[in-house]
Amino acid sequence: MPRTRTKGLHGDQLSIPMDQPAQLVRTPRSPLTTEDKSTAALNVAAKDRGPDPRNPPKRDDRIVSNKRRPKGTGSIRERHGRYQATYSFIDGTGSRWRRAQVFDTKTEARRWLNERLAEVATGHVADTGGLTVGRYFSDWLGSLGMSQLEAATVSWYRSAATRHIMPALGSVKLAKLSPVMIESFLADKAENGRLDGKGGLGPASVRRLQVTLHKALEAAVRKGMLARNPADFADSPRMPPRDVTVDVWTPDELVRFIEATQTDRLAAVWRLAAMSGLRRSELVGLQWPDIDLDRGWLSVRRSVVIVDGGPPIVKPPKTAKSRRTVELDGRTVSGLREWRRTQLEERLRAGDAWKPGEWVVADELGAYLRPDRLGKRFVALSKAAGLRTITIRQLRHSHATALLAAGESPKVVQERLGHSSISVTLDVYSAVLPNMQREAVERLAQMFDA
Repeated sequence: MPRTRTKGLHGDQLSIPMDQPAQLVRTPRSPLTTEDKSTAALNVAAKDRGPDPRNPPKRDDRIVSNKRRPKGTGSIRERHGRYQATYSFIDGTGSRWRRAQVFDTKTEARRWLNERLAEVATGHVADTGGLTVGRYFSDWLGSLGMSQLEAATVSWYRSAATRHIMPALGSVKLAKLSPVMIESFLADKAENGRLDGKGGLGPASVRRLQVTLHKALEAAVRKGMLARNPADFADSPRMPPRDVTVDVWTPDELVRFIEATQTDRLAAVWRLAAMSGLRRSELVGLQWPDIDLDRGWLSVRRSVVIVDGGPPIVKPPKTAKSRRTVELDGRTVSGLREWRRTQLEERLRAGDAWKPGEWVVADELGAYLRPDRLGKRFVALSKAAGLRTITIRQLRHSHATALLAAGESPKVVQERLGHSSISVTLDVYSAVLPNMQREAVERLAQMFDA
């Protein structure tokens, strides 16, 4: 096989024709020349300077030597023998926050950073800085004016927050508020929550505090200020149910009151309240088109409430079940007919001074009575009759208790009172039900023994 030797850049080289099989033979390479060294140095310098600005990289080119972490993955730095983990996030208001924490080991820092990044990825990240519960509730109450809540509901939240929640938990940082703190707060209010220092709050009042806390903290979760709602994990305090039938009138006391108020200007209204079980706000909200005197029933279509001592507000009934029809007895209908004639006579005497509207519970000029004024007048008449002092709300309980004691079905009582469900009726008047069960079994025994 012919072989030729040529003079190359790096010395003599052996050339072998490729069309014939042969084994290549390595030959020693000569040292680099001065020209070669200069070229290599220029290549290294160009690599250190980065891409040539006269020949920029294309958009799809990737710089694989860049060791920086992608955005949103945080960072870990060693500082004085410890490790600082840092990450950033954007909260519900659009503000960017940067958070960092120092750990003894890199493993601890990585674990913490991964947990925080997982919260960011799932939308559960939260941070409130040094914001306290008191400051947050103050801002939250201010924002309720822009909500679609009724004025009475806003007043309900404001009373619970300013009188109980903020004084007790206001100094706690919002981020540090825990389910245990909420449980302790509710338990304390159940035992010593009355503002007059005469014991604890009732089950309904404690429940109001719990609902207010949950509503406010749920708003903090939606805004990205809390990762979770601590009220979701707080247990309600165990409280014995309050027996509303303790402070009610007996059927005999109801009769005495109706008889004692027969000469009062609002005699028909007092009988209607005792025989219908309407709420005070529903009683004041009645208008004459709501009452069918021929068929003997009325429809509850509105209520009148007072918010924070301000002017009365006319609003729809409390719930869908509150919008109901209530049957009336014959004597109550007769009393309302007489009251209707009396009002028409007052309207003729008032002339142009008569107020617009067809309110049933009205003054001498046709304007509806404020609910608080009606309540005070009821208490005054009760005292004048020598009866135990109760409120119109307790008069409603008296009506329901009398019906249940007479053997009426709880379902009928629920419909008359406008409770949202029969379970509410059974819970509220549970003290009356054992007597009903005893009477029912006695009637069943008489059927079998007859």
